[in-house]
Amino acid sequence: MKIDQEKLPIIYEALKENNVDAWLITGRESIMKSEPILPVLGDMDFIIATTLIFTADEKCLAIVSPLDVEGYKLIAGIDEVYEYPTTMEETIYEVLSKLKPKKLALNYCSSDSAADGLTLGMYKKLEKVFSQLDYEIETVSAFPIVAEVRGRKTATQIEKIRHCAIKANEYLYKVPEICKKGTTSLDIFNFLHEIAYSEGYGMSWAESQCPGVSVDPNVPSGHMGIISTPIVPGYLINIDYGVSKDGYVSDLQRMYYVLKEDETDAPEHVKKAFYLVRDAVAAAKEFMKPGVTGFQVDQIARHMIVDEGYDSWNAALGHQVGHVTHDGGTILANRRPRYNKPELIDTPLKSGNVFTIEPGISIAEGRIGIEEDVVITEHGTEWLVEPQQELILIKI
Repeated sequence: MKIDQEKLPIIYEALKENNVDAWLITGRESIMKSEPILPVLGDMDFIIATTLIFTADEKCLAIVSPLDVEGYKLIAGIDEVYEYPTTMEETIYEVLSKLKPKKLALNYCSSDSAADGLTLGMYKKLEKVFSQLDYEIETVSAFPIVAEVRGRKTATQIEKIRHCAIKANEYLYKVPEICKKGTTSLDIFNFLHEIAYSEGYGMSWAESQCPGVSVDPNVPSGHMGIISTPIVPGYLINIDYGVSKDGYVSDLQRMYYVLKEDETDAPEHVKKAFYLVRDAVAAAKEFMKPGVTGFQVDQIARHMIVDEGYDSWNAALGHQVGHVTHDGGTILANRRPRYNKPELIDTPLKSGNVFTIEPGISIAEGRIGIEEDVVITEHGTEWLVEPQQELILIKI
């Protein structure tokens, strides 16, 4: 196991920014009872009950079983290793009695699954420890710390995400090559699986749902298994797709139009809607920079589309992506009830955040949804891959 050394400065900076004295991460059999922060910290899993404590004075302490103690002493970035001879809770009590943190962050959060890795069973164990301390300890959600540590990608991580975006984009532009009379959404789905697998890539989310392929507006779409439907001249095709490699993922949507026999281009009203979505993506990207909020970014794109007479789409404008497809932390969204939480949409965005931008418009020929991946830099925002500028035309 190892700790990503590039993450340590981000951890300690986040503790200080949020006036938190210590961040406690605890669990066991984490491969079965997931603790989402562990793979972000490095190549880590908890098997026997284990606790890590990061402190504002820039130390990392590990409380581990006798079986693991010597191994943890070899991990760079861990400053002190405590062996628990009887129960882990007793040693947590001893360490906290020594540290005396007044504000302790724990991995629970009602609005973000990425910061909600502390199980109820482990929390109840900690409650007993806290009740025995001879001083009062305040426990707070570790959401702002997790959002920083998970969301602020390092240069190395950004390049791995960029690579996945470039490969997914490359595969998406090959789709017209397989389209002929009788081609179905399942054929496209299988093609995008096979081409990625043949070059050593995986899917960005569940294999049964990635990619999403919508070829007919009369057929349900969404996060579900593929429905085999023939492509139809005169309809749009939307593909939501990403590939994974080395623990990182991408998430793109590309738009296609299936030409009718007498057409050489898409109808003007289809192109008008496509260009509006394209330009809304670009406007949101140009507005994004450190310090603005996800709500503000959402409003740039949403108003551009609604002001042209189209309906507001029933989803966020974008989410963070990288370790997994929906990577937790701040999002780009309006004030619909499921998004209207200050920590999600009113917290300033940070340099190193990687986001999707994905507005949409529904018309009779299908839903137009372009999705691009971008990274926020110190001075603005960069595309991770060349954005789609024109509809991809398919001639059967």
